[in-house]
Amino acid sequence: MGIASTIKLYHRWWKAWGTLPVSAWVRAAALYRAGKFEEAISSYESGLARYSAHPAAISAHLDLAYCLFRAGRFDEALQTLKFIVGRTPLVREAHIRLATVQMWLGQAIEAAWTMKRALQLMRSDAELVGTFLAAVVENGGPRFLLNEAIEEAARLPENEVHPKLQVARARLKILQNEPGQGRTELEALAIDANATRDAVLAYAEVLVEDGKIAQARQHLRRLMNGASEHPRVLSLLAESYLKSGPFYNTEFAAQLATNACQKTNWCSPREMHVLAEAYLHDGDKISALLVASKAKEAGSKLLGAYREEKTLDKLIETLSTGTQA
Repeated sequence: MGIASTIKLYHRWWKAWGTLPVSAWVRAAALYRAGKFEEAISSYESGLARYSAHPAAISAHLDLAYCLFRAGRFDEALQTLKFIVGRTPLVREAHIRLATVQMWLGQAIEAAWTMKRALQLMRSDAELVGTFLAAVVENGGPRFLLNEAIEEAARLPENEVHPKLQVARARLKILQNEPGQGRTELEALAIDANATRDAVLAYAEVLVEDGKIAQARQHLRRLMNGASEHPRVLSLLAESYLKSGPFYNTEFAAQLATNACQKTNWCSPREMHVLAEAYLHDGDKISALLVASKAKEAGSKLLGAYREEKTLDKLIETLSTGTQA
């Protein structure tokens, strides 16, 4: 690092934290930007071990949590974010990131409670409320939390908007028996030039459910360009290959669904449910039953019930009968 760069670095740190830079975190940040997440984790942890009371320690914990997430160390990422939320509960970014990781792992109701607590602690805004509403809608309830999220959204000023809130409101209409209006709104959000991943993903899911596979795959391919590791993108693509028609391909479906499960460290019941269906379509009932049972076990660990629990139970019952010797 040159003299000019060093001076700028010292100036930035002094302005932000009133201290000189912590070399371990400077090195960690460079590794983070380079995508070397495991190495960055080591540097963040070594700095935190020595400077746990540093003014920048919470920021370092946030960056550490992101690196842990990107490295697939989800349990450690969750624990780090929960530590931040517990120690400094007014850090709104920690709540949002914690809910995001929980949603990634199929823990929608956990994410809803994370955002409910955040809204009890700080001023509500469209992003916080949108994240709360999105998590409850994804879980399909429970009713009391859904009502609370709806009330939080209704209290926001009309001019306060956020993409998460727009998508969540559209999905809410589908959940509350206004499917036509909800689909229309999701389509408008998804085809916008500045469409968010949440909007495109939500609309693609609706298209898959409606059997509009060609359209769904167009949107999912868009997402694969920048979100190829997202488990829901992968599992929706897998589902698209399980619909009857010209795209039907059980081998591709199983490959994609397996990848989706791997991206959650086999924690998400939904992704495992899709994989079990793929194995069933492929004629491998033993593997289907094993994965479906694993999905059932993962669902039992959630704060609430897995949304498609009844469908999964029916699948397990069918497979158990069909695989008896």
